[in-house]
Amino acid sequence: MKKFLLPILLITLFPLFALISPYFKQGVPYTHDGENHLARFANYKIALKEGQLPPRFAPNLNNHYGYPVFNYNYPLANIMSVPFSALGISYEFTFKVLMIAAFIVGSWGIYSWLKALKLGNSKTRAMAITSFLLAPFTVNLVYVRGNIGEAWAMALFPWLLWLTHRYKDDKKVSYLESTLILVPFFLSHNVSVLFGGIIWFIYTILILQKDWDQWKKLIWKGFISLGMSLWFWLPAIAEKNQIVLDNAGLTNQFSKHFVNPLQLITSPLEFGFSFAAPINTMSVAVGLSGFVALILGTILILKKKGKSALRKHGLIAVVFGWVLLVLQTSISSGFWHSLPLVQFIQFPWRLSLYFVILVLPLMVMLLSHHVVFKRVFVFILFFQLLAVLRLQPVDYRHKNTIDYDLFTQSTSTANENMPKGFSYAVAPITEIVGDWSQSPRVFSGKADIKVERWTGSDRRYQLMVKEKSLIFEPTFYFSGWKTEINNQEINYASMKETEGRIGYWLNPGDYEVYSHFTQDTWSRIAGNTTSIITGAIALWFIVHELINFKKKR
Repeated sequence: MKKFLLPILLITLFPLFALISPYFKQGVPYTHDGENHLARFANYKIALKEGQLPPRFAPNLNNHYGYPVFNYNYPLANIMSVPFSALGISYEFTFKVLMIAAFIVGSWGIYSWLKALKLGNSKTRAMAITSFLLAPFTVNLVYVRGNIGEAWAMALFPWLLWLTHRYKDDKKVSYLESTLILVPFFLSHNVSVLFGGIIWFIYTILILQKDWDQWKKLIWKGFISLGMSLWFWLPAIAEKNQIVLDNAGLTNQFSKHFVNPLQLITSPLEFGFSFAAPINTMSVAVGLSGFVALILGTILILKKKGKSALRKHGLIAVVFGWVLLVLQTSISSGFWHSLPLVQFIQFPWRLSLYFVILVLPLMVMLLSHHVVFKRVFVFILFFQLLAVLRLQPVDYRHKNTIDYDLFTQSTSTANENMPKGFSYAVAPITEIVGDWSQSPRVFSGKADIKVERWTGSDRRYQLMVKEKSLIFEPTFYFSGWKTEINNQEINYASMKETEGRIGYWLNPGDYEVYSHFTQDTWSRIAGNTTSIITGAIALWFIVHELINFKKKR
């Protein structure tokens, strides 16, 4: 290993530096989603400070009307940002650190997985890591898309593959190993977990086959890990009918984002978008090194005979590679339309996330097979490196902490987490309560108001109602909001009357009002409780394993 250390560092660190070079300047690169994630970091911190545990309703988004983005969107990056926020570190610096960490963790995972496969040596595995770092999908995460959830899903996916081989080769895989990989992956990125989990399950079937003892252990630890993430997943699924997600454009138009087969090979790196047409102004290529590895690897594996482990791993990589290519094109349209929930993939080209990883065994096999292949891939990777070095962010964005704390938009591309029934611009309500204020408003009737406390997650105020009145709080109504008046919980007015806001009718009198956001829905209670119980079980086993480990030493 010492002999190969310097070449490995040279092979991997230079491409890594080329990939993350935009993060060494002030501000963050202007990307599709980057600013949204920074605003989510801010609101996650604010929600925690206001007593939400776990956060589900972002208090300051949508002009302070709030937004239930945390109830539906991948929380891992937000959770990892909390220690940085607690230390007063800027959201922009936090974002950079977490993105760089994702690429390092992913590179380490690829090396570990290929080593578990017993493929190649340190140099060839390092070249495979370079292919991963220079793949257009990876590069786009930094220069174009800025999706930190996908970055972490990509980082953790090779560790899932490695975990499968740990169960194959070791009869005693620890709870610590399993939970540290599975739980973060389950919380990393909704779409990536949905499809990546299926791919990983199929891969595990092919590797473990009928090793029922290991299957029992993996399934048990998998259920424990899933239970630990159920605090997020159960409400996200059960409460999906409360938001406009099913009717959002990106959800219903996934079939218009299929990729032209030629684009998988020749699409150049540049800033752009994926349009609902056979045109993309950003690169949707899978990467030349990965594509060449698939072509040459397919030929190599088909020529090999016998039932060696090497050929088996090669066949698995070949099948996954071609399937993941075809599924990004319109050829697979009939297959996609037959699957439930498939519309939530939004962009079929997202499958490149798995392609750029799963074809790497073929690349390592080719590098180990003949020196000619080494020269071919050195040339290809050098060409890809030059393309990345020539790439520049379209712009940089720099804001102060307070700007992200008071971010006024939703942080969702199509506002797909907007509660149903809400409207900003419907008269005559907006004539009175259209502009947000840190106070309730009287729409109908007469009342005096005295605010004692007001935050995005709870507020307390007094009302002196002089005639029957309809009172609004300038906040989206979303399940979990409760209002107590003189210590009695009340029913809200209809959503038509309030245009989706928190509102209620009161007769003349004096009232003490307390409104607060709670975890009191069946799915949140069940999810939170399950996560606490399974977390306690996992902790008990982990502590038990550590004690036994110390005794053996």
